[in-house]
Amino acid sequence: TETMKLDILYGSECGNAEVLAEDFFTELESGFECSLSNLADLTPTDMTGDGLYLVICSTTGSGDVPAAVEDFLHARNTDKPDLSAVTFAIFGLGDRTYADTFNQGSEKVMNALIACGAQMVVDRGLHDASDADLPEDVAFPWFRGLPIQEPA
Repeated sequence: TETMKLDILYGSECGNAEVLAEDFFTELESGFECSLSNLADLTPTDMTGDGLYLVICSTTGSGDVPAAVEDFLHARNTDKPDLSAVTFAIFGLGDRTYADTFNQGSEKVMNALIACGAQMVVDRGLHDASDADLPEDVAFPWFRGLPIQEPA
């Protein structure tokens, strides 16, 4: 059987989203054809329809995306790519102490991808830094709930 392609993308301000993305890569690279990329290093036009994108994004400032993600969102607005062939899942890192802006960084990326026609395969996963759970303790079970073929 062909190995499913899984592109792990992260947008990180303090490194937490990057660490979680690396944890996913380590966990999944034996079963999937995995790649790991910083959202800063690509534009939406780089995204293709083969495989699934796993996007991990933190929130910074007043509900903003990390600085590294601003260019990605700007390129989306400029290029307006057709991403209707793209499927993705997104996991957000946030802190509920900032109730008004909780996890808005991942929400902005999610909305940008959907606006280009990308298909979200599962509800956005959310981590809350104000509770005791580690990001991976929330993210891994969320990922296992995705409607994708787990490798045997």
